[in-house]
Amino acid sequence: MIAVFADASSIILLEKAGLFDLVLSNYHLMIAPRVLKEITAANTPDADRFSLYVAQKSLHVVAPASLDGIKTFRDRGLEKMDPGERDTICLYLENSRGFLLTDDGQAAKWCFSNDLPFINALLIPKIFWYADLINKDACEKAMAHLCTLGWYSDKIKAFAFDCTRKDLEKFGPG
Repeated sequence: MIAVFADASSIILLEKAGLFDLVLSNYHLMIAPRVLKEITAANTPDADRFSLYVAQKSLHVVAPASLDGIKTFRDRGLEKMDPGERDTICLYLENSRGFLLTDDGQAAKWCFSNDLPFINALLIPKIFWYADLINKDACEKAMAHLCTLGWYSDKIKAFAFDCTRKDLEKFGPG
């Protein structure tokens, strides 16, 4: 299974959209302890479910070694990022496999400017449709629902709805 390093916002969006179980069964999902803390906070509606995923070892919690191990990226603003997103990116950089899943605008811009492979939750239904895990109707409904849940610009939505199988092939569950 392909490794995916996810932040809290993406996980919460996918859970609300009813796609998180499908993500867990098709990817090796890895999160930082700070991300776990965010998604299991007392006021988070699905906190118990996320704790159960961790207990069942379907959601893998891995601590990044440290920011010091990523010295080449220090001057590019990584240390200024929110801790959950920063730790998620550090985990990816330490493992150098798979891709990042982030719905944080600052993290996405950072990944883009540093040429790291990443997607947002809005692309997951399209990937699952292309992988024959859901049908076109389910894909379109899930994408429409995610648009109501997340903060996606018109440009991001346009790309998501128009992207091709080729655009997303490196993010497929394999």
